[in-house]
Amino acid sequence: MKRLIILLVIGTLTWFTNGCQDITVGYLLTKSANYNPDTLVIKSKNSLDVAGEDYLRAKWGQPWVSTPIEGVEGTAQIIVSIKNITSTSGDPDKLWEVLEVRGDGTFEIPLQHDVPVGRYVISLNFKNEGYSKDVNDCFTIIVK
Repeated sequence: MKRLIILLVIGTLTWFTNGCQDITVGYLLTKSANYNPDTLVIKSKNSLDVAGEDYLRAKWGQPWVSTPIEGVEGTAQIIVSIKNITSTSGDPDKLWEVLEVRGDGTFEIPLQHDVPVGRYVISLNFKNEGYSKDVNDCFTIIVK
């Protein structure tokens, strides 16, 4: 009986020792991350119609804002950052200077900007404790 108790204690201690491993806290899922719609069309400073259809936007200085991203799940706090901006017909550096991304993946560009006309494709990085995942080419901004 004494041997059985000693074996049970040793077995239990071995089980606890092997069971305690460093496990990354939380989770981050971006497999189904997307925008709906995935394109934002904005006007350049020169094409803004302050007397017509853009009157109220110009009067109140409303920025250009996208929809938030959908399909990102994970342990809070998820930090969103811009990974990359590419363009075949514009200047990504100019967009990088004025583009902001909020915590829910919403993009914001000020009404008055100096981004040249073009099509810009944006990739994002999502990060939380222990995880970092990229979502490439997930959003397009077209400057007219």
